[in-house]
Amino acid sequence: MRRPLNIAVVIVSGIAGAWIGYWLGHAAGWSENAEWPWTFGGGRGAILLAFGMSVLFVAVAAAFIVLVQGRGVRQALEYGLPARAKVLSIKKTGDKSATDDGEYEQVHCELEVRPRDGAPYRARITQFLTVGYLQSLRPGAMVPVRYDPARRASVAIIEPAGPRRK
Repeated sequence: MRRPLNIAVVIVSGIAGAWIGYWLGHAAGWSENAEWPWTFGGGRGAILLAFGMSVLFVAVAAAFIVLVQGRGVRQALEYGLPARAKVLSIKKTGDKSATDDGEYEQVHCELEVRPRDGAPYRARITQFLTVGYLQSLRPGAMVPVRYDPARRASVAIIEPAGPRRK
């Protein structure tokens, strides 16, 4: 998914969580002057439950987005066949991550995947790569990848093994 769609999903999830939370609070008798389904009233308990449910729904939506976006990359890295790919374009998304192994940046790449036993094809991927590796990655570069032959859009760039921080 693209970033604006992700933001829209999170916002809608937060609104839905607040609405559900408020009406659960109303059903529990924690609201005042409310009429189902759209006329909200007062009531501290219902409002606090609405806030809590909104936060919960936003967290669940964000976790779902992260898991769905990384699924194709994880599957390709674990089960995919090795190939080479030419980087056609690369763009940083602005998302960053830091782990004990180093710092990572998320990129959108368009690749021309060249399987050993088949015709080349284009694939678009979104993947986190180490900052050091990104410095050498340019359009026109050839990179090792893994791809899923059944789901050709599932492609992942394989970074060369480097020193790991402990």
